[in-house]
Amino acid sequence: MPTNRSGVTVTVPASANSARVLRAVVGSVAAGLDFTYDEIDDLRLALNEAFTQLLSTAPDATSVVVRLAGDGGAIEVTASCDAEVDPWPPHGADGELTWHVLSALADEASFEHLDEGPAIRFAKRPATR
Repeated sequence: MPTNRSGVTVTVPASANSARVLRAVVGSVAAGLDFTYDEIDDLRLALNEAFTQLLSTAPDATSVVVRLAGDGGAIEVTASCDAEVDPWPPHGADGELTWHVLSALADEASFEHLDEGPAIRFAKRPATR
């Protein structure tokens, strides 16, 4: 990931209704970084899959934090929640459909554990134009 990054952090309630807010935010940030419409749709879908994975494995979460960082070279998204999930990632999580979709849409994807709790990080680079 390039070192010159602009960043946005959004905290939303851990409910399915919050997904549309997060999709709008990632779409706006990616548009500002000159990603194509198809790449923006990929990012929106990838974020939706990460959000779904977090909510399905952390039903006690009350909030989800999404951090977006990027420049024209790439965008990095980290979604985390404020619940404990033990173990993280859950056994078999990398074989679930949500993870396969996320991995196919992003150039990089990983499960992580941050101070606030379980997280999913992914990055996407724009196609060479």
